[in-house]
Amino acid sequence: MKKTHINRIGFISSNALRQILVSAFSMAIPFLVIHYSSKEVWGSFVSILLFTLFALQIINWGNKEYLLREFSKYPSKINQNFSENMITRLPLVVCFSIVGFVIFPIYFGFWIMIWIIGRYFNHSVESLILYQKKFKSSLVIEFMSFALFGLFFFFLRSKVDVYLLLIIYSSYQFIKGFLYFVLFKKYLSFQKLIFNIGYFKVSFSFFLLSILGFLGSKIDVCITDYFGNKTITAEYQIINSLLVFTMSITSFIYAPFTKMIYRNNDDVMHKSKKTLTFLGLIIVPASLLVIYLILKYYLKTNFSIVFYLIAFIYVYPSYLFCLDIVNLFKQHKEKIVVLFLFIGVVLTAVLSSLFLYLDYGIIGVLLGSAIAQLTILILFKLTNKYVL
Repeated sequence: MKKTHINRIGFISSNALRQILVSAFSMAIPFLVIHYSSKEVWGSFVSILLFTLFALQIINWGNKEYLLREFSKYPSKINQNFSENMITRLPLVVCFSIVGFVIFPIYFGFWIMIWIIGRYFNHSVESLILYQKKFKSSLVIEFMSFALFGLFFFFLRSKVDVYLLLIIYSSYQFIKGFLYFVLFKKYLSFQKLIFNIGYFKVSFSFFLLSILGFLGSKIDVCITDYFGNKTITAEYQIINSLLVFTMSITSFIYAPFTKMIYRNNDDVMHKSKKTLTFLGLIIVPASLLVIYLILKYYLKTNFSIVFYLIAFIYVYPSYLFCLDIVNLFKQHKEKIVVLFLFIGVVLTAVLSSLFLYLDYGIIGVLLGSAIAQLTILILFKLTNKYVL
């Protein structure tokens, strides 16, 4: 096997392991809370989680996708683009920190601010992790920070309530973000800390993609939180996280080679699509089997085969259209992606709300999301055939 092939496999496996660990650590937390406290505590915490996740989508303003494209096009300006990006988005951190104090109690607001700052540091360097392939360093940081979280949680587990959970979780996010910032501090140039208001315009399409991607994956959780009780919210948030993680495996695979995808021809893109299509037929059923075991033996929740068929329809399309999105990015046709994702969000919101109102429960919420995913797939494939 050629050295280049070995290196590629190494990059894929390292980044996949990193992303899997990040997601695994994130998904482990609700299990720990439910085990040592209750579903009601985690269900109450979900409201804070959703606010923070939404705030961070605004704060990020599409920075990862935008910077990856800029780094690929202008390698000599990495420091300048990174520094400008950080200082330009900083006012958004301040704004949403203030909003946290307004919406939640003051003593909650302080720790939400700490949480937001930590994630701001973390997300700011994500493009550098991928571009510079610093996956091993990232693994060390993820292990260290989660180990600290686990240590504090273990000693305080008998006292965990929503506020104490917020303190521990926010501290964990801040420590992790600070360590990432230290790792990449050499890319921050104080001479190039220039507020660039034009960034919000040129990266607006990426921002819309990010916020629509977030809403597409979380709008059903928001709906469940609004209509359901805290126990149902806790259960569905975990189910949603497991399914979204399975969908995210696609990006784990191709993310390290984003800059090569931008530079290569259509034949390479076509072969990559075929590979992901085949891998999805292996990964998705295997993942659903694991999810079945988790739901049955840990959450003590049983669903019929219909639920898992709907879950497959919800997850698998992402393996079929993810590279269509990258291809549209390559051609600067982000507006098409924005339109299709917006359609998906609207369909998810309307159908999931309708099915939940008609008392179809969790299966109904998931069915609404699955129909939306199928619609997005059809739109992308028709566009790829007749427009590109």
